Amino acid sequence: MEPTAIATARDRYAELYALRAAVQVVPYVGGALDTLLAGGAAKIQMERVTDFLEQLADRLADVEGVAASLEDDAFADLVLATLDSVARSRSSNKRARFAAILSRQVVESHSWDEAERAARLLADLEDVHLQVLGAVLAAPVAPGGGFEGIRVASIPKVRQSVPGFMEPYSLTKALPALDTPTLRMVCAELVGKGLLHDEGIGRLDVVAMTQFVATDLAVWFSEWLGRLNEGA
Repeated sequence: MEPTAIATARDRYAELYALRAAVQVVPYVGGALDTLLAGGAAKIQMERVTDFLEQLADRLADVEGVAASLEDDAFADLVLATLDSVARSRSSNKRARFAAILSRQVVESHSWDEAERAARLLADLEDVHLQVLGAVLAAPVAPGGGFEGIRVASIPKVRQSVPGFMEPYSLTKALPALDTPTLRMVCAELVGKGLLHDEGIGRLDVVAMTQFVATDLAVWFSEWLGRLNEGA
């Protein structure tokens, strides 16, 4: 009787061969799928994790020590969750944000739950969300008009019949690479996450979902990410 290990390996090889044969007959994408299943996906994820680790190393290179307990189970949970999100992120900038969260936690030792919440929130966002959020946070305080004293950013579509009305800081001008439909969608998603507030609601002659202010949650989140207004 042949050794069990050899028999198991043979059976698995046969199963894998059948799977790869089935994948390769898929029109157009079969070859690419086969490459991913054969190890390409793991290679991509490893490259992403390596990029994250390099950025984390850069952030920690000049610190004098860490305050968080690295023996705490919460540290392991945060690292594992972060690595999972990093492996799924195509954006190097987003991976840099994860490095910012982890480095801040180990250096400053905030609540582990707080760090995990920041990492979960980041995992749900894309670069475009962070671009828009950074632009809103960077909005100047309105000097007059209906928004005097408020840092408000606008997707211009406002009826300006109100005497003394002054157009707020324009997201369209601040982020010219993003078209208006994209800005509207992203702002709506940020409002849904509690990161932006629709400041136009209840204001005379102002259309809803056109005027936005950053919430306290957005300020808290930007502190975890670091340099949000400047890019990673």
